[in-house]
Amino acid sequence: MYEHFKGYEYVSHINWNEDKAAAILEAWQRMYVEVVHQSVAQNSTQKVLSFTTTTLDDILKSFSDVSVIRVASGYLLMLAYACLTMLRWDCAKSQGAVGLAGVLLVALSVAAGLGLCSLIGISFNAATTQVLPFLALGVGVDDVFLLAHAFSETGQNKRIPFEDRTGECLKRTGASVALTSISNVTAFFMAALIPI
Repeated sequence: MYEHFKGYEYVSHINWNEDKAAAILEAWQRMYVEVVHQSVAQNSTQKVLSFTTTTLDDILKSFSDVSVIRVASGYLLMLAYACLTMLRWDCAKSQGAVGLAGVLLVALSVAAGLGLCSLIGISFNAATTQVLPFLALGVGVDDVFLLAHAFSETGQNKRIPFEDRTGECLKRTGASVALTSISNVTAFFMAALIPI
């Protein structure tokens, strides 16, 4: 629209630019949606759905709003699950605090990542606000469970000295943790190349 009317003299007095053309198109599309909805009688059994690029932008904007209740409830449920599954009756063998620390670490890393994106001016979309916190929670907490289980198993083996327990734990699970981390980084890097 901007290119078409760029040279016409009847738009030269309004300082014609791309922003004004975009505003006119948006207003026209919103008016079109209203006219289509008004053309259907109130008592009609037909339902007419009109769709424009402005409608798509409105939908994406509504899904890009952060649902704090949904994110907080998801993290609280995972926090409760991690604490309860790692809790033992014997306080010396209980790892409930490890589960708590793992979930809190994931929550803080997601908050730091989103804060950094906001600081450098990257705009949020539905994937960033609705999918990423839960995806990071699932991907980030699984290694905590794996390492905690391996550490408790090495503690039951009396032949392994206390000083070597961490090394033995990493010997058993280190390759798995490293491969999942490399796979996650590769998958997220490839996903970053796809425009959304």
